[in-house]
Amino acid sequence: MLVELDGAGPRYAQITRALLSQIHSGLLPPGARVPGTRELARELACSRNVVLLAYEQLVLEGYLVGRTKAGTFVSAELPRPSAGHTRTQGAQSRSLSLTARGRALADLSAEARPITTGARGLAINFMYGTCAPDDHLVSRLRSSLANAIRAQAFGYIDPAGDAGLREEVSERLRGARGIVRSPQQIVITSGTQQALDICARLLVGKGDGVVVEEPGYSAARAVFAAAGGTLIPVPVDRHGLVPAALPNERRAVRVVYVTPSHQFPTGAVMSASRRYSLLAWAKQRGACIVEDDYDGELRYIGRPIKALAALDGADHVIYCGTVSKSLFPAMRLGYLALPEWLAADAIAAKWLSDLGGSALIQQTVCDLMATGEYDRHISRMRRRYSARREALTQELRLHLRSEIEIEGDGAGLHLVVWMPNLTHAQVDAVIAACERRGIGVYSIARHALRPLSRPGVMLGYGLLDETQIRDGIRGLAAAYWEACQAAPSRRRRSRGRRRIVS
Repeated sequence: MLVELDGAGPRYAQITRALLSQIHSGLLPPGARVPGTRELARELACSRNVVLLAYEQLVLEGYLVGRTKAGTFVSAELPRPSAGHTRTQGAQSRSLSLTARGRALADLSAEARPITTGARGLAINFMYGTCAPDDHLVSRLRSSLANAIRAQAFGYIDPAGDAGLREEVSERLRGARGIVRSPQQIVITSGTQQALDICARLLVGKGDGVVVEEPGYSAARAVFAAAGGTLIPVPVDRHGLVPAALPNERRAVRVVYVTPSHQFPTGAVMSASRRYSLLAWAKQRGACIVEDDYDGELRYIGRPIKALAALDGADHVIYCGTVSKSLFPAMRLGYLALPEWLAADAIAAKWLSDLGGSALIQQTVCDLMATGEYDRHISRMRRRYSARREALTQELRLHLRSEIEIEGDGAGLHLVVWMPNLTHAQVDAVIAACERRGIGVYSIARHALRPLSRPGVMLGYGLLDETQIRDGIRGLAAAYWEACQAAPSRRRRSRGRRRIVS
């Protein structure tokens, strides 16, 4: 009998899997005699003891039975494979299918996931939205984690999160962002994505309107679409979301998702007047605002404008924050600051999602905040990222001069470089040429539902030092000028034109 081994793991396990495969496929039907252990050992050039181990395992699981002086047989009690059972695995999978909702969810996830990956294996990668801690923080993390272990934080946690951490977040929001929400209105989540998923599941039903920024955060769009929402893209300009473009009264809207403090991806800051206009619009129509302040602690120019959730009449604003940018993404810790009427339901949804987060991680971060180490780390990172931002903007202006427009550099870990004298196809060519040079840059168009009026790229600096930034921009500039020579440039736009990126 031909027994094909897959070469993975111990020999007895390979023999076990090979015989199981033949039983399942019908090549060894119920009642069939299998080769003797000595015979199979000779065929496979292995010890008889190895074959005995495989046979004993299959007897134990009920696939084989031994008969005294007769040999070993496939159990006659096993069901006989149907006529279609011998199809290939691919054919079998085609006989099964996801529900329409499951298929849509998988497709939405696949479309949005590149936002967290970026190109691989590049010497210089301007990937946005990610960063790494310094050595000092790593040392303090070890100490804080040890404290959590000594406290035996090994059990299930309150689904709302560690009580101490909720106290710290509540105090920080009050002092830094002007948001008055009690610890009972704080829910600790596994990052921003889970926070948005909770909001979507509680507030959005099939066909409900969800206003999203255009261009905007694709992972948030995917969450609201997966909940059944109908996305309503509203354009942004250099002052953030344009309230005048919000849908009229005849169109029902349940949720408005915005990133007002550092719009993703353009980096625009929503003006105070627009914040009040948006609040009034949402309140009049009974819509909730989800305010995603994903990098609000990393600001380099001026002081941040007051959060939407801190303004008068903001009892319909859900504030969403994270430590993924202030610490690092692998921490997977975010939070919701909720209106009182929504807090209990959000805690219930959080429990249903994961029974509660990691007590170890939450108590570790709580210790960092309580000891002041978190604030000291933020101060160090502001200085570090500010120096990188300065190096990046200087190199861009040195090598590309008036060919580009830089926006969104006042906060966060990335900026946008608009290239109005190139076509979208030319910018794609620049990106491809950079990748061949080992440099990763990314088109802002990947975050738009509609074609943008001008092309541009996003450059992150959370993982690069000043030397890498300088080398990377030199390579980007070389790719840019090559693209200009390869095809005629676009006619220059009027400098006085109002710019809405939609």
